[in-house]
Amino acid sequence: MSLETQNFKIGPCSIRYKGELLGITNNSSSLSFNFGYYDVTCNKTHDQVLEKRLTGMEISFKTEILQVDKGLDFIFDGNNTLTLDELGKRMSHEGGELLIVPINPNDKTAYRLPNAIVVNNSNCNFNTHEEYALKLEFEANYNDGEEILIQRLDADTCQRASLQHDSIDAEKFERAMTAYIAAKLNMTVDTDIFRGGIPTNVDGCGVELVAYEEDDLVSSARYFINFSCIDVSRNKIMENIKSLADKFPAYGETIVIEDLGNTICQAITKVSVEFSKETTDNGKIKSLGELLLKISI
Repeated sequence: MSLETQNFKIGPCSIRYKGELLGITNNSSSLSFNFGYYDVTCNKTHDQVLEKRLTGMEISFKTEILQVDKGLDFIFDGNNTLTLDELGKRMSHEGGELLIVPINPNDKTAYRLPNAIVVNNSNCNFNTHEEYALKLEFEANYNDGEEILIQRLDADTCQRASLQHDSIDAEKFERAMTAYIAAKLNMTVDTDIFRGGIPTNVDGCGVELVAYEEDDLVSSARYFINFSCIDVSRNKIMENIKSLADKFPAYGETIVIEDLGNTICQAITKVSVEFSKETTDNGKIKSLGELLLKISI
């Protein structure tokens, strides 16, 4: 007997609460079913359990989402505060429909909690090198006239969300980053800084797009730019590399891309810095320095 691997499920889900799309799940989410039972025993069997009777149900959903602000809106009040006035408040009237819908079109199972409440056991992570994330916990709540706590749905009948990154032409992005770095260093493109590397027999700097990375579980695309300098003067190499490296990390920077106009970079961070090593340029011994940058868009 063989397992059908196409039945294995993978990928994030969209979280829609009270009709509003909060975001997509990040890392692992869990749907928990906790049932309470009463044990029926008998003296003749020395209190051996004969059967169990269901006395309570608790269904909770714990998740981490990437759109922090929307999730926090359901924790803070209308004045963007959380005060002691919330103590003693009846939360049952604050509930609403929670929909958990897979983004993978091959996953046909969605989950609906008709009346879920946000349990304020939340945790907001202000991450340094990746998107902020908010951990939320929901609990299925009984609602008068609605006995269903949770149900499975055909995901194709629900409103699926999709992940989409804006496509940027690699050549145009490399040109834009060359102009951006040239401005940072007061250099002139095609004179002392060049797109795609440094020409032979020239002392100067080069900007190369060396890699692109996209992960289904994050909202940004990441480009890796290598900035290099070649010169007979080792001190000049170190000066150029340090001058640019000191300008990062930077957040919310604007670059101008042909046909796209102003584009906001969420973050530009340093991956590695190498101040100087020996290299050859058409038989001449020179020094080479490199700075690898990661640009999140």
